[in-house]
Amino acid sequence: MVEASREQQVRLLELQQVDTRIAQLRAAQRKHPALATLEELQGRHADLERAQAGARSHVGDCKREASGVEADLERLVARQDKMSARLAAGEGSPKDLQAIQYELDQMAQRREVLETEVLTLMDALESAESKVAAIGEQLEALAASKDEAQAELDAALGEVGAELAEQVSKRESLAAQLDGALLDEYEHCRSRTGGLGVLEARGRQIVGMMTDLSEEEWHGILTMGEDEVYVSEELDCLVVRSAAN
Repeated sequence: MVEASREQQVRLLELQQVDTRIAQLRAAQRKHPALATLEELQGRHADLERAQAGARSHVGDCKREASGVEADLERLVARQDKMSARLAAGEGSPKDLQAIQYELDQMAQRREVLETEVLTLMDALESAESKVAAIGEQLEALAASKDEAQAELDAALGEVGAELAEQVSKRESLAAQLDGALLDEYEHCRSRTGGLGVLEARGRQIVGMMTDLSEEEWHGILTMGEDEVYVSEELDCLVVRSAAN
């Protein structure tokens, strides 16, 4: 048993109500639906940023490869023009002119390959740039959704936070009104049960709980004095008997 006046017992029950509400509010902060939505959006945003980085890298690869092929093509065309001019001018022996013509034929085939390759790379580059742009649009839309979710979360948590601050202040006031030994016993019980420090007994019923106590426990609860609080081993917390008992 713990000594406690009826007023102290009432304050103790009020403290438990406040502590229960504080726990509910803190759980609401951790589990608000808008928070889950925001986390999902942030995950999608990270995925899109990785995809965008990959697409930009591909754009860079396409540009470098296209530049290399275009440079090869420019050199080939320059040599082709030079050799065509020599052939047209009839420079060299018939054997030399025959060799020039053969080389020009080879260059024409190579030019066709390079031109096809350039077109293919340009198509790939256009596709890669389109993908970057599309991902950018998705990121912009997602950013707007994130802002909405954040605003909703801020508003919701603002209300929760305001009530939480009010309840914490109320708790401090109630705790200050309790006897030190009684408060310590209450806090000790709460630490063991994960938040439950005191329950109220009305007749042979524990308020808010369906439980069967032993006859020994009920005897102790029903026979304790008005200025006593029962320490229940079975419930692992304090028990205050209702004034109506």
